[in-house]
Amino acid sequence: MKKVLVLLVVLAMVAISSMAFATDISVSGMISVRSRNFDNLTLDKTDEAGKTVDTQEKVRLEVNAKVSDDLRGKISIENYWDTWGRLENYMGSGGTLQSGGLSGNATNQDQFLKLREAWMSFNLPGVPVNVTAGHQLLALGNKWFLRSLYFGSDAWVVANVTGANTFALVNIKVSEGNPGQAADDVDAYALLDVFKINESNTVGIDVANVKVRTNNGAIPWNGFGNVTGTNLINVGLNYKGKLGPVNLMAEVDMQSGKVEGGPTEPKFKGWQAVLQGDVALDPVTINFTAASGSGQKPGDTDVKQIIVFQDIDTHYTYLYEYKMRTAAGVAHTGFANTTALSLGIAADVVKSVNIGVDVWYLQSTEKITSAFDGTTSSDLGTEVDAHVNWKLYDNLTWNWQLAYFKAGDAYKKLFATATTDKTTNDAATGIQGYLTYKF
Repeated sequence: MKKVLVLLVVLAMVAISSMAFATDISVSGMISVRSRNFDNLTLDKTDEAGKTVDTQEKVRLEVNAKVSDDLRGKISIENYWDTWGRLENYMGSGGTLQSGGLSGNATNQDQFLKLREAWMSFNLPGVPVNVTAGHQLLALGNKWFLRSLYFGSDAWVVANVTGANTFALVNIKVSEGNPGQAADDVDAYALLDVFKINESNTVGIDVANVKVRTNNGAIPWNGFGNVTGTNLINVGLNYKGKLGPVNLMAEVDMQSGKVEGGPTEPKFKGWQAVLQGDVALDPVTINFTAASGSGQKPGDTDVKQIIVFQDIDTHYTYLYEYKMRTAAGVAHTGFANTTALSLGIAADVVKSVNIGVDVWYLQSTEKITSAFDGTTSSDLGTEVDAHVNWKLYDNLTWNWQLAYFKAGDAYKKLFATATTDKTTNDAATGIQGYLTYKF
């Protein structure tokens, strides 16, 4: 009997070894510790809600499995930023995290080790079509309409690459209501085509449709009540390339569709245009951004503010948009109701240290009206962002971000209520450092 057991163990080990040799498996990961100190995010020094002082840690473990060029998969497990000193609990033992989600509104979720990615990708035999299915990181164009690169999304992606052209169909399951019916689900669909003009330049177009069905209501921030759903269409044009010494990215988005079920069914009429670039002029690199997104005016009967779906990462500024209530009403709203101009410079002061500074001039695209006295302003303010990136080793970096935001008069209007004027307008500040080890 013992000999039989030994034989079975040997056979099992041989089988496992054969599987391992047949599949190329690589393991990678990251451990990151960040220290943060944000102050006056509500522009009021007496408001404790506008302050954040903590140290947090994030752990990520990734497994890539490649059987062949035609079949591969990935699993990524992450413990989102866990605050140090939570009564000495082990990491991932609970608490809450904030997830931007496709709705654009931050929500609290249980904080445990979670799947960040879990997908399989394969080429159909004999057909030039690739299918990727599962929880995956997604973005459209230059990422200004749809960006789901932090927590990922449940999706199917079917793509065809023919020469210099890539065509793809994307289906994202945003929310599942009653599994037995589709009438209460939230889904997003996209068709995209990217054409590579040459080695340095590509152009693309994408058409996306976001459907929020009965019982889920409309997109939360559109301001129209008593509706049963949303049918939003976004058409995006994008360009990535190099013109002479300048690296450029451009994106234009235009929206149509309607809010469904209400007495008037308002139409979506939002738009945005974003131009980004940088040029290397040894020993410095200069970068710039010019962007504008449509906003909503009091009395508008249609949804004229651009609706975007952004994750909770930093998109352009360290304070405005990333940590503060923007001119669109909440954080993580991209350039919605925001017109922005920036100019920045960065340089390697030594081989392992890069420093830089960006200056942002911010205006609301549509003037903000005070709920207190009806006065208006479009002056959001000026933000100065600096960074110090230190590469200690090939796998270890210690990067610091520092930010100062001087609010304009529009923020007094934004924070005013029907009974209280916003009299304080203190500057917001922030500093955060990331010590990150990747393996």
